[in-house]
Amino acid sequence: MKEKFENKFDKMANAPIKKLIVSLAVPTILTMLVSAVYNMADSYFVGKIDTASVASIGIVFSIMTLLQAIGFFLGNGSGIMISTLLGKKDKKTASHYASTAFYTSIICGIILALSGIFFSKQLALLLGATDTTINSASGYLKYILLGSPFILGSFVLNNQLRYQGSAIYSMAGIMSGSIINIALDPLFIFTFDMGVNGAAIATVISQIIGFLILIMGTFKNENIRMNPKNIKLSKEIYLTIIKNGLPSLSRQGVQTAANISLNFACAPFGDAMIAGMSIFNRVMFLGLAVVIGVGQGFQPVCSFNDGAKKYSRVYDGYKFTFLLTTCIITVLSIIGFIFAPNLISVFRDDSDVIAAGAKALRYQCIIMPVLGYCTTTNMLMQSLKLPLKATVLALSRQGIFYIPLILLLPRFMSETGIMITMPIADALSFILTFILSTSTIKKLKQKAKQN
Repeated sequence: MKEKFENKFDKMANAPIKKLIVSLAVPTILTMLVSAVYNMADSYFVGKIDTASVASIGIVFSIMTLLQAIGFFLGNGSGIMISTLLGKKDKKTASHYASTAFYTSIICGIILALSGIFFSKQLALLLGATDTTINSASGYLKYILLGSPFILGSFVLNNQLRYQGSAIYSMAGIMSGSIINIALDPLFIFTFDMGVNGAAIATVISQIIGFLILIMGTFKNENIRMNPKNIKLSKEIYLTIIKNGLPSLSRQGVQTAANISLNFACAPFGDAMIAGMSIFNRVMFLGLAVVIGVGQGFQPVCSFNDGAKKYSRVYDGYKFTFLLTTCIITVLSIIGFIFAPNLISVFRDDSDVIAAGAKALRYQCIIMPVLGYCTTTNMLMQSLKLPLKATVLALSRQGIFYIPLILLLPRFMSETGIMITMPIADALSFILTFILSTSTIKKLKQKAKQN
């Protein structure tokens, strides 16, 4: 028999923890998977053009991760407080955080759109574009940046709705945009003969539609609506958003730097290497999307119950999420290792591209099972508002370890050095996560026993 709860507060505070996390995780998993597929769609359809085109969108992928970094910074930074304040039944203050973060993202998006209009070619070169990719990369980049206000706004709304326990509305906005993008890609790329630029235009149109659906989601049920009157330009609000969102900014922002470093490391080995590693990143993200989706189902439960001082629910939720994500990523790693060449060849039927991407994917699949523990623990630290530990852990994988290694290993090991960099970084990140999180988890366990 389905349990009934009086309101959202009652559900978040009293629903069985496993069922609650799964109910919130399913929409976020679907959202992450569809987002991953739509990111892969550009590679799939552009792969029908030529290898240089695939390489060009791989180069611009760094900007997509930058936009995600800003969006998650403001979305998670405000969302954690929104969830915590709702746990304390303080919706008025929560609305200040929601509107302030949302409209800040729109302003940031406008600034980025202007930079795309005037400096797309210069930015493409900074991202690692080569002589053979500069024209297609700069064109793709220009249109993506023009859509920045909608892309950033969508990321913020997506996270805020999720932290309010309304993952279903978050899913509706992100999934609809992603599905539309997949449908529009072949139309603009082939029917309208716009090539790489057509892929970017399809992405922007789909993001605008998804943004409008997310706005509609804020008017549903008890969700907080975006109202300019609720903007509060206070030092306290911005500092809190920065503190809570810094791990997300670090995690996603350093991924941008890591992707740029990868582009420059691959450049001496040709467009096939850039394309192969670009496809590898997208295939790998498909597996990570499930793990991140489950973790995002846990985050609002963690923040809400921490605010309500129900620490046993926080600890039980952490254990369940860690075990579930580890099981899922282990199964996906086995599948990825066995079918690596087949997965890469879906996007580009080029023997050099397949060889590079498949070899990198197999190396990565060996270490990927540890990412369930690392991802869940990092989300726990962030949701408990422990910004220093959360930020260090967020920086470790792609920043502290990956960037130095990608700059060093290819000098001594050529292409193999590029392919083994991420697995080594993940292994080192796992060790650091264990060291930094042990004391926090012990304290959380003690608090849980006292509940």
